[in-house]
Amino acid sequence: MHMDLGGVDLNKMISLTLLMLVLGACTIHCVTESEASDEAFSDTIESKACGSYDEIVINASVPEVEETLPYYKVLKEDKIHENVDKVIKPRGSLPSEEEAVKIANEFLDERNYLLEGAYISFLDTYTIKTINEDTNTVEKETPVFVRVSYNRNLDSYPVVGPGDSMEVCIGENEEIVYFFKTWREVEKAGEVSIIDANSAIEKLRQNETVEKLAGSEKYPIEINEIEIGYYSETTGKDQSYYKPVWIFRGKDGLGYDIVRCVEAT
Repeated sequence: MHMDLGGVDLNKMISLTLLMLVLGACTIHCVTESEASDEAFSDTIESKACGSYDEIVINASVPEVEETLPYYKVLKEDKIHENVDKVIKPRGSLPSEEEAVKIANEFLDERNYLLEGAYISFLDTYTIKTINEDTNTVEKETPVFVRVSYNRNLDSYPVVGPGDSMEVCIGENEEIVYFFKTWREVEKAGEVSIIDANSAIEKLRQNETVEKLAGSEKYPIEINEIEIGYYSETTGKDQSYYKPVWIFRGKDGLGYDIVRCVEAT
């Protein structure tokens, strides 16, 4: 037999060492279900180009955007980690996902962390599965936690990137077994001109992305959603301003979700 627990990200704060302490020398896999909202845009663009790393297929709708958009000055960053040692632990029961949302919102509201622009981006239930390797069947499924993840909008525009997120994980009896927050306080600094979608696609084709891609593997990617928003750097990294970016969402050649951003100014 072995145990499977898959998809645990938790901002990469849960190490294999911690998992081994809880579960011994077992292979673990977590089963999750995620929900995210989609938007439909007008003016479909269909094109195909060879980028520096990938064959890129653009088959997406493009939003109508203003010629200028606000940019923001970063005032400070708030970063909090709590209960990291409690998160991976077998439990007797868990709240429903609907109950978990209510518990998470109340927890954040009590601390004045339910900030303007925060919205629930993912909702996941994690369990430990004990699998019979001979029959490849699940013999036992043990609850671990329900995770409620939050991201951010700025004036209705999405903020993407590793920063500006919160996670609340709930165990049994409404216990908060993990909490993570990284959030930058910003203020409007002015307006900047925005390049059009075709210019942004050309930047993507040339691999002029906000996060530079590493390696030389050439996998095709398909972009099926395009929008304007802002990019938030990794927590702790110096970022003075939030400036508009074009956001491209889709899948790579292996079927994994991808998000790539290019500067929109």
